[in-house]
Amino acid sequence: MAKAPKFCPECGAELGGNKICEKCGYETSQTVEKEVKTQLTSSGEGNPNWQNVEPFVTLLGKWAWVIAVINGLVYLFLGIMWFAFIPFSFMDATYICYIISGIITIIIAIIIVKPRFSSRCAAKDWDYLLNDVLTLGNLRIPWMLIWGILIQIFGNWWGGLPIIIPALLLIFMGPKPYDWTTD
Repeated sequence: MAKAPKFCPECGAELGGNKICEKCGYETSQTVEKEVKTQLTSSGEGNPNWQNVEPFVTLLGKWAWVIAVINGLVYLFLGIMWFAFIPFSFMDATYICYIISGIITIIIAIIIVKPRFSSRCAAKDWDYLLNDVLTLGNLRIPWMLIWGILIQIFGNWWGGLPIIIPALLLIFMGPKPYDWTTD
């Protein structure tokens, strides 16, 4: 027996155990089972899958600053090692950039990411993270996303992932919907 649809294939409304959609009148050929809706509701509730995602966001967010510091140390070490052991190379600018990037990544991770992101993830302070925003006109940009992108740039692509992944999960699958505008 084929599994019955939970939502109307025509309009996407929840069928709620009915064979006929109350919204558009579409009639399914099978009986319908009730299921918890996994999308954001119009009442402003968060994503019901958040309870499954929250432990991952908490763990990765808590360790994000450590991973960023390790990333900074790796590139700082590589820059110093290459600059010291391969002097007067045409690649000197690259090595200097590695050193500068490593230092910037370490500073951002310790001074900003640890107190404003990692500590808040460990405490599960989702309201703070969703409301700590940069407002440009009526656009609200989360600072956690900005710091993740900055470390992504200075960390040579992998340093910011432990910040960006939890930030995106929190924004799009969080305990409450994120509002990108001030309206």
